[in-house]
Amino acid sequence: MTLLAATALISATASAQEATLPSPDAKTIGMGGVMMTTLSGSHAIYNNSATALFQLNPSQISSSYYGQGNFDYYAVSGSCRLGSENLVLAGWRQYLRERGNNDMAVDLGYSRRLDENWAIGVVARYLHLHRPEVSADALAADLSVAYQLPLENLGSYSVLRAGAKLANLGAYLDDTEYILPMDLTAGVALDTFLSDAHEITVGTDLGYYFYPKGVRGFQLALGMEYNLMQLVQFRAGYHYGEQRYYYPSYWSVGAGVRILHLRLDFAYLFAKKETLLHNTYSLSFGFDF
Repeated sequence: MTLLAATALISATASAQEATLPSPDAKTIGMGGVMMTTLSGSHAIYNNSATALFQLNPSQISSSYYGQGNFDYYAVSGSCRLGSENLVLAGWRQYLRERGNNDMAVDLGYSRRLDENWAIGVVARYLHLHRPEVSADALAADLSVAYQLPLENLGSYSVLRAGAKLANLGAYLDDTEYILPMDLTAGVALDTFLSDAHEITVGTDLGYYFYPKGVRGFQLALGMEYNLMQLVQFRAGYHYGEQRYYYPSYWSVGAGVRILHLRLDFAYLFAKKETLLHNTYSLSFGFDF
């Protein structure tokens, strides 16, 4: 589930050897980490690849910077629709941290729309871990499903969306103590147009990290977005993590601008000073075509 708590996993290798890369999408970060049902985000391949088939734009390309004082994280991804039922996705990420940490991941994905309401997706990932004490490679996969249902008699137009993802199914190819944390996340969201100019989205995700044993725990994300004339968006959210060190809790705020085919999103986290997410922010830029 959490696109942000994974950053803590990257850093917390003294007591547990887990490593992965989070989603850097500023839209989902601004909504407290709600990513199973996010439409028009910058990085569908890192959120829920199946949900991307419900977006109106046929193709997109995006880049993000996600960082803090101790680390820099860069990402580029894109998607291309093949007809009305198929979508291919690709992405690259690099994570740089003090003391020589340099992690990189390449993702390739495919999503298919089954009918008007259902879509599925799969993402394959190659992860290269480079630390002063170890260099290792891993292969993993994410399996996603998404559902949407138009609702009549609720606002001018409303849509109920649901999604789920089983993430990080895989392992390291090398003999290393590092482990890929696996998790299962499900979410639901409601989009409502109060009028042609005003749209409100509210959503929630619930996830459980079940492997490895040492960092098992629940997480909950709550978020909302107000969209004015499809031009300006304001977002806020809260993320609860059951394990404070690996999955810290935080509040988040964000904003976005849409100008023609251009997207610009920003998010900032309010986390406790002793956590690894203190003063973390994300900036995403994209182009829809």
